[in-house]
Amino acid sequence: MRLRPYAEEDLRLTRRLESDPGVVGHLGGTGDEEHVAQVHQRRMAGVAEGDLYYVIVPDGTEEPVGIIAIWRSEVAGELVHELGAMLIPDYQARGVAGRAFEQLLPLAVAQGVRVLHSFPAVTNGPSNAILRKLLFTRIDDCDLDYEGRPLRCAHWVRDLSAPQP
Repeated sequence: MRLRPYAEEDLRLTRRLESDPGVVGHLGGTGDEEHVAQVHQRRMAGVAEGDLYYVIVPDGTEEPVGIIAIWRSEVAGELVHELGAMLIPDYQARGVAGRAFEQLLPLAVAQGVRVLHSFPAVTNGPSNAILRKLLFTRIDDCDLDYEGRPLRCAHWVRDLSAPQP
């Protein structure tokens, strides 16, 4: 498996992810074509500003199966680095997100990221379990706005400068 920087050609992958209820069900549901275009443009703008958006490409293929990213986000008036990932359903629960995170982590550290935050829906058991496995600590629950919809989130944090067991 390898990571490739997110690019214009990844609009198709974004469309596939954002229109799949198995991917975005915990985020309030699927979006229309306008929503997909907005997500894609926001990712492209993030790439241009130095955020780490990557597509996940399995060995033996050129077809990406998901996205993993670390981007700057404002939460409760504080600028944070936020981690998120999306995988098409056939690649969920197979360790893909964890392996992608292992490849993304050194890139984040090299860019000076010291603390990562993640905000999956409290109802998203698999995402919360992955974060625990990746040595994040759940510090509280919070209400956030996701694409104009309220979302009850678990707030996870990992200090990248702390020694890991």
